[in-house]
Amino acid sequence: MLLQDPPKLATTRRPSWRIAFAVLAFVRILSALWMIVGDCDEVYNYWEPLHLLAMHKSTDEDTAFETWEYAPQYAIRSWAYIALHAVIPRVVSYLPGPTYLGFYALRVTLALISAACDTVLYEQVARYVHVRVARYMLVFLAGCAGMLGASIAFLPSSFVMYTTSVAAGMAMRPASMLSSQRTIVATLAFALGALAGWPFALLLSLPFVWEELLCRGEDATLALFRRCSRWVGAVLLAILTLAMPILLVDSLAYGRLALASVNTIVYNVLSRSRGVGPELYGVEPPSYYAMSMLLHMNVVFPLGLIALPLVGLAAWRMPSRVAQPASCHGTSHAYLLALRVLPVYLWLGVLGMQAHKEERFMYPMYPLLCFNAALSLYLLRAMLEQMYMHITHSPYRASRTILFSSCTLVPLLAACILGAMRSMALVQHYHAPLSLGHILSSLPESHTVCYGKEWHRFPSHFFVPPSMRVEFIPSAFDGILPHHFTRGSDRWPARAPWEQTLTQHLAPLTWMWPWASYTRQVPHHVNDRNEMELDRYVPLSTCTLLVDVDRPWREVDKREPRYRDQTDEWAPLACRSFLDAEASRTAASHLPRWQRWQAMLAP
Repeated sequence: MLLQDPPKLATTRRPSWRIAFAVLAFVRILSALWMIVGDCDEVYNYWEPLHLLAMHKSTDEDTAFETWEYAPQYAIRSWAYIALHAVIPRVVSYLPGPTYLGFYALRVTLALISAACDTVLYEQVARYVHVRVARYMLVFLAGCAGMLGASIAFLPSSFVMYTTSVAAGMAMRPASMLSSQRTIVATLAFALGALAGWPFALLLSLPFVWEELLCRGEDATLALFRRCSRWVGAVLLAILTLAMPILLVDSLAYGRLALASVNTIVYNVLSRSRGVGPELYGVEPPSYYAMSMLLHMNVVFPLGLIALPLVGLAAWRMPSRVAQPASCHGTSHAYLLALRVLPVYLWLGVLGMQAHKEERFMYPMYPLLCFNAALSLYLLRAMLEQMYMHITHSPYRASRTILFSSCTLVPLLAACILGAMRSMALVQHYHAPLSLGHILSSLPESHTVCYGKEWHRFPSHFFVPPSMRVEFIPSAFDGILPHHFTRGSDRWPARAPWEQTLTQHLAPLTWMWPWASYTRQVPHHVNDRNEMELDRYVPLSTCTLLVDVDRPWREVDKREPRYRDQTDEWAPLACRSFLDAEASRTAASHLPRWQRWQAMLAP
């Protein structure tokens, strides 16, 4: 192990991997059934394309929405990622029941997958770092509101979080020439997250690559050429088994040679010279991530940030705790611990410098932050124990006194209590869009459901019966809105001569992608400049149902009238409370109201 207790200190038992998985699965299934959809990007860029694949009907026009990112001329979203998730809702679509069964079935599946991936991380930390660190980390993984939301979100950043847990778990073991399992599994996991999910996740793999190539491990040998050869072999394996299939799926879907991860990098990094890029969709101050992390990860965030200094302090003041390698020629275990906590700092540093910031960008590092926090908690307790043993000259009593158990119990309880309160507040204050979606799915009549200023809270077509159609009406929002997928030709829209040659060879494989007539259509009224397209809107007179939020305490914008006051045209069908966070006190928007929970749970 990289950490070691004094010989006379009481041994610590840990839950088995089965218990760890059961705990994580239980809390995350609850989150899957109750947690809100926190981002309109999740709905329009992932749930809506998934609806096309999972609920496909042979009609000239599908009900699902398409964003500009899925236009073949841009191709910055991966259809391979969507297809990976299509099986579960596709199977559920044949079962009797409401239309949203596929939505919750996939969420529960994601909860189980995330629990399994984090169990891998937990088991490897217990085996190669320390049992106590694994126990603390398990509590943080299960209790933090950020983990509960990220684990069930249908987002590439959540997918990267899963793969990062597996990769980081395999990387907990020091590098060695004795076994290639660490190299192959970790490399494939990092590659899968970057290729199918989010390419910038490769940043998290840099400390692993550094250790793999340049650090002496368990066998105390460097063997640089052999290490490099093995790692290059793992990279080539990832290209053959992951990159090529993803390239094939994306190319079949878009009708042109396309690898969405590459296009994503080009758009986010190389397109600013022509005035486009993620900054068009909002910029945040440098303090944004700090406030967001304190809200969703509470005490885990500051504990995670002090991990690296504590490792250095422990190596200086407690060399017996930071176990030394078996061979004097091996890499220091303090150095290896520093490499394992470094990805959090890299991620925060690089993403914190970007002007465009979103909470979901932090998801990939959440499990690593929990590991950092658990390591900090262990080292803080170890320092207190060392001080106590130095004063009392009694290492046995140090392990029994209530002082040290309280030092770890208080932050663990705080993380769970604050996490539960934040999760309950999210469900209580912001569950109205999903609640209204349940009502929509039960309406028998055909309707045109319209969204105005609430367009960003549409829960997806999984909550809309096939007999209904969802449209947008004008509001104060002046950016680009998605449009409906349309059916047309499944021809290959190749432009360059070399692309035409390539498509001739790929054309016989079109049968592998039955949605080609939808996904290869090149829409004309789209842009990557976030400029309004007027064809997205319908007249209010065509709407038979309207979803809107009523805030009488706000000044009325003439583009967003109070429809509830228009009693001669509109009558309330269903109303659910929704917190106006901008008009609320800070504490009110972050804490649950217990009286309302009692009413929600009452029979």
